Parts: sequence; structure tokens; C-alpha cells
Amino acid sequence: MPTGRIKYYNFDKGFGFIAQDSSDADVFLHSSAMKQPEYEELRVGQRVKYNVVEGEKGLVAQHVEVLLTPTERRWLRQGKAIIPRGYSGFPGQNQGQFVAEEAVHADASAPSRPGPGPRRQPHSEDAAHPVLKGRPGLSAAPPAVRPLEQASKQLSFGDLYILKQINLETSMFFALYNRVQLPAIVLEMTLSSLTLNSNGQEQVLAKTDVKYCYKDMDAAKVQASLEVDDAVKGLRLEPVLRDEEAYALDTEVVRAARKNGDSIEVTLREGEIFRGIVDWVSPYEIKLILENGAKVVVFLHALYDFKVFPSKKAF
Repeated sequence: MPTGRIKYYNFDKGFGFIAQDSSDADVFLHSSAMKQPEYEELRVGQRVKYNVVEGEKGLVAQHVEVLLTPTERRWLRQGKAIIPRGYSGFPGQNQGQFVAEEAVHADASAPSRPGPGPRRQPHSEDAAHPVLKGRPGLSAAPPAVRPLEQASKQLSFGDLYILKQINLETSMFFALYNRVQLPAIVLEMTLSSLTLNSNGQEQVLAKTDVKYCYKDMDAAKVQASLEVDDAVKGLRLEPVLRDEEAYALDTEVVRAARKNGDSIEVTLREGEIFRGIVDWVSPYEIKLILENGAKVVVFLHALYDFKVFPSKKAF
């Protein structure tokens, strides 16, 4: 069966179009062609498989089935909102924009997410961890990544990175304190935690426990590039739990280093050292392309020191 992605869908009229993977010709979709009647909230960006017939006005989809990951199937059984893979909206809308419609599965006891220092604006509402549900006509939100009053804002690079790994079910490693390298697949994300599947066991991990993460395919190169500052390691620093304890990284300096092609060096709270160039920076993470080509995402709350080495072309 051919596959594609929902390009447009009108909930009120019950029809839309599928952008095909194998052709530039769009396929007309009517709600009556859906094989999953329990899946009522078809969204732009959702992947589907289907049969195609020639209609009076063009190609028409039949026997349409939504392609769900194991995580999405579990969410559907639990009554949670399903996240469209591909994360695209209607033409003219900002990528990654969404509106909160409903907050469910809240955990009011969870702590707020720490940031990279006192410049971050506190969000007392973060503690509720709302799971946001996209309103019809907009791209849907990923699992609980924004407080309600910020629901219309753009997702950060860090949010989009984790969302992509959830959608692709990427095998990764998460570096925790005490030298733990945890192999896992990300299942869900909130402001302050990650739900992981590690060797078949599901666990919720506070983001403050994570120093950095990387894809399984980069594991050998990441380990080969890793150095350790024994003096920092000897300090036996614990995870940062409050903003005022975190290293106050100036993200504008990081962006300037990226623009200029400067190399940077980051030292983490247990002494790990990474050197490379900046791929992107968000208020909470920085992604580095290491000197050997491996890629690693460093959580800024784990940062101990930061240095910039101007590139030779700057002189």
C-alpha cells in the first residue's frame, strides 16, 4: 500500500488531501475512507497508508489507515491526544505553533524545569505539566512541552530535537551522574522529565539528572572524544536543582560562536569535556558537532565551564 502524510483536513466537512511519498499528485481523502473509526482526530502531518482509485475529479484514497508508533497506539488506548509525526501545519502557519485546548494527565507535584541561570524567567505554572492538545486547524503540540499561557509560542530547538527522537523511536544514550550511560528510547517529554524505555523497562527521568545525550550510532565517537578534568571531577558536584545554582551561560555568545564558526569547549559538573562547533542552542540545551563528527546534546544545567576558541578565519 502507498504511504503519505496528511496535507490538509477539514474537520467540519470531513475531507482533506494526502501528500504522497511516491508522487507529487495529492490524493483526496474523505472521512468515510478511514479504517480506524476510533481515531477521530486526524491531523495535518499524520502519516497514513491507503489504497488509491481514480475518481471523477482525480485520485481518491480508500481503506486509509493511520500509521501509529507503539507509543502512539498506547496513548490512543489511554485516551491521550495523538501527536502528528512530521510536525507540519497548514501553509502559511509557523512551524511548530499550536494552541492549548485541553490539559490532562497533570502532575502538580513535579518540580519546574531548571534553566541556564538567573536570566531565565521563572514559570510557576510549569509544575502542572499540562499535556496540550492541538486545536483543529493548527499543528498539534508534542507531549507537555509548554505551560498554557505560552501555548502559541514557537517550540525551542531542544523541544523539537526530543520530539523528533520520539517520533523516530531513536535508540539513544543518556549520560547521568555517577558515570551512568543509560541506553534508552524516549517515549514522552514534559518540561522537567523524560519518560524512557530502557531495555524494555519504562522509567521517568528528571531532566536535572541528565548531563548530555547522543544517538546510539554516535556512541563510539562520543566516547572516543570525551576527556575529563580531574580537578572538576574531584569536586563531586551534584545535579543542579535551582536556577541560581546553574552556570549563567550567555546564549548570545554561543550564537555568535556558531555564526563565526568558532570552536567551543564545554566542561560539565563531573568533569567531562567536549570540544566542537555549535549546531544549535536553546534556553536549556546546546547541540555540538564534535571534532570527530559525532553529535551530542548537552543540558545547560549540567554545565560547569564554557570557552570559545575563535576560528582562524576571524583573523
